[in-house]
Amino acid sequence: MGIVLDRADGSSLIRLEGAIDIGAAAELKGVLLQAIETGDAIRVSAEAVSELDVTAFQLLWAARRETKRTGLHLTLAGEMPKPVQVALSEMGLDARALFA
Repeated sequence: MGIVLDRADGSSLIRLEGAIDIGAAAELKGVLLQAIETGDAIRVSAEAVSELDVTAFQLLWAARRETKRTGLHLTLAGEMPKPVQVALSEMGLDARALFA
């Protein structure tokens, strides 16, 4: 499991790796808040995610709402793995809508 925030050239990249679930919720929340506080555009790379549970999705959704409210941009860098997309779809969630 890993959540890494990289900053460069006026943007923030949050790299998610492995299982991003309730056990990673506090770390994910902290990194999202840190990225939002920079005022930079935020990109999220989920290409190395093996699991993204509803808790993580909720945190990403809250970050999306906050970035829209403050005029920032939250986008997906790369593709989310197909198994993760399918799992989210089975929960009634759409990862593409999160980053639209």
